[in-house]
Amino acid sequence: MKIGCFNTLKITSFTSFGAYLSDEDQNKVLLPKKFLQENFKLNDIVKVFVYTDSEDRIVATTQIPLAQHNEIAFLHIKNIDDFGCFLDIGLDKDIFMPTKNPNRFKIGDKVCVFITLDKQNRMIAKLGIKEHLKPFKNHKKRYMKLPAIAFEKTPLGIGCIVDKNYYGILYHNELKAPVNFLESIHVYIQKIRKDGKLDLKLDYQEQKNALKIALQHQKILDFNYDTPTEIIQQHFKMSKKLFKKTLTELIEQKYAKLENNKIYKLDNRN
Repeated sequence: MKIGCFNTLKITSFTSFGAYLSDEDQNKVLLPKKFLQENFKLNDIVKVFVYTDSEDRIVATTQIPLAQHNEIAFLHIKNIDDFGCFLDIGLDKDIFMPTKNPNRFKIGDKVCVFITLDKQNRMIAKLGIKEHLKPFKNHKKRYMKLPAIAFEKTPLGIGCIVDKNYYGILYHNELKAPVNFLESIHVYIQKIRKDGKLDLKLDYQEQKNALKIALQHQKILDFNYDTPTEIIQQHFKMSKKLFKKTLTELIEQKYAKLENNKIYKLDNRN
C-alpha cells in the first residue's frame, strides 16, 4: 500500500465508523464513514487516496488531492506558524511546508513545492523543486507546443516547469510580453541542451487570441492604441507593443474597427 498515492483496494468489512480496505498483501486501512458511497458493497474494488490524518494514522479517502507523492504542485498557503506553512492540498488535512523563514510568506500566497514523505510517512511539501526536475530526452517533441508554468526569475530569464517534469528558460531578451508567475502558459522548445534543460519560446499566438476572444464575448472594448501599458497587461497579459500589433491585424482582417477610442467587433465576422 502506497502512502501519499492513489491505491486500488478491496472492501473487506464494514463497521459503524466506516469500511476496512485491503491490498493484495492484506494490509488494511480505514475508509471513514463520511466517504462511504451508498453503492459500496463487500469485496468491491475501489480507488482511494491513502495518507495520514491529523493524528498520524494511515487512512483512506475518496477526496482527490491536488498532487500526490513525487509530484510538483502549486498550492495556496492556508496558515503559517514558527516552523513553516500549511498548504491546501485539497484534503481534510493540510500539508506542511517547513521553512526557516516563514515570515517571508503570506496567507493566500501560492507556492511551488515538491510533494514527498517525511520519516514518519507523513506527506510533506518541500521548496526547491529544481533538483526534482528531469532532463528532457524526447527530441521528437522539439518545436511542439507544451504546457509550462513560470516559477522563478533568473539573471538570464524566466525559469519554467515544462510539461510538469522538465526545466526550461524564457530568455529576457526574447520576451515580447510579460509572463505571470505560477500561472499556466504554453511554450515551444527552441533548443534542447546537453544537460537536458530547455531553451523556450513563448506562444504569443495564445496571448494574441486573448483580444479576439474578449471581442467575441463583449463586442465592444474600451481600449485603443493609447491605453496605458499596465491596463493592457492586466487585462490581456501582453505587452503594449504586441497589443497594438494584434489590434492592427484584427482591423486589417476586418474583424474589428476602432471608433471613438473603442474597439468594435464587426458583425459579419465570427
